[in-house]
Amino acid sequence: RAQESRPVTAATYDDYPAGARASGLRQATYVAPNGAHPLPPVRAAAYTLEQLTRMADENNPILRRDLARVESARGARLQSGLYPNPRFDTNNPEVFAGRDTQLCVGFQQEIVVQGKLRLEQAAATRALQQAEWTWTQDRFDLFTSVRQQFYTVLAAQRRVELLTQLGNIVQRSMETGRKREKAGEANRTDVLLLTIDHQRVQVDLRNAQTLLAGARRQLAAVVGVPDLIISEAVGNLADKLPDFDEAQLRNFVANEHAQVQISRLDIERNRTLLRRAQVEPYPNVTVGPAYNFGVVPGRDQFWFNVNLPLPTWDRNQGNIRSARADINDAAASLSVLQNDLLRQASDALSRHRAAREQVEQFEREILPNTNETIRLAQDGYAKGLFDFASYLQAQRTMVETTKSYVDALETAWESAAELAGLLQLEKFP
Repeated sequence: RAQESRPVTAATYDDYPAGARASGLRQATYVAPNGAHPLPPVRAAAYTLEQLTRMADENNPILRRDLARVESARGARLQSGLYPNPRFDTNNPEVFAGRDTQLCVGFQQEIVVQGKLRLEQAAATRALQQAEWTWTQDRFDLFTSVRQQFYTVLAAQRRVELLTQLGNIVQRSMETGRKREKAGEANRTDVLLLTIDHQRVQVDLRNAQTLLAGARRQLAAVVGVPDLIISEAVGNLADKLPDFDEAQLRNFVANEHAQVQISRLDIERNRTLLRRAQVEPYPNVTVGPAYNFGVVPGRDQFWFNVNLPLPTWDRNQGNIRSARADINDAAASLSVLQNDLLRQASDALSRHRAAREQVEQFEREILPNTNETIRLAQDGYAKGLFDFASYLQAQRTMVETTKSYVDALETAWESAAELAGLLQLEKFP
């Protein structure tokens, strides 16, 4: 299911904490430039995907940055609706000339017409909603990165486990070969080939261990706590893979995805800006009273000023034309975005389905056959019933098949995480 909470409506904007709760946004936590955001204590521990996702949600600086931008957009929206301040203006110069001294006091107020402030605030409201949807988008992008890296670590752990097991199997084969050599039942070449196979598995194991250590450090960085020491990712690659409905996926990415919402808000904002550009030629009126009094009684004066620009040559034609083009740009950009999201969905779904079918075939047929083959080959070779070439081929097939199975599982889970990100799912798997 898609995320249930959505950005707040205009009616809730005057109350940020309430609006934040309604939209799923947390109130921004601001950190002093020389301050440190509180992070979990650094310790080696095993973590589940749920724990790491929650940790990323609470600590990753991407989301703190987005919340600060939401608060900035909120301030811009507030400012855009404020009425111009009145202005002190004497309207005439102060004259200091003895008995002919004249002193003036006056005020002026600009009267905004044609709902210009309302239109500016409406455009700022759309910008605020876009900032909130951007937080939503970045949050699910972050979840996708954490999930994919988690399964990368899980696959790396599984490779280390399997290569350790394979190393033991190959070592027993090597020891069997040496015994047969001593008994005169095998030649030196056979033993050397078995030794080489054992050495290759050991090299693969050390390489897998190095890659696992790097993958764990990358996972900590993706979470947003780079000093976090992850001793183990707790999960099971062999868990049931999630299934995705193609029609639901295509409908969501084309109509409900956060990026689509941002793009639609961009169209609305540009339409509002067009209307704002169209009313710009209607001049604001500046009015205000003034009072003049002198030292000599009887020379007091009072007047009332009315000022406004005359829209003659500049009627905002260029900005109106540009605003119309911006609407067309935003509408076309929405179509481009929808096409790209549908492409991403189709690509991820096809990769997931292919990997899932491959995993199922491995589990249903290939792995059982491979295990049975290596068992028979080991038993037959130890008893001298199988020739060395057949045994060596069976052993190498087992090694390659096991690697391919883990690769297929990793691809299946990473593509599943990508699809969950496109569907913007809170819970995964």
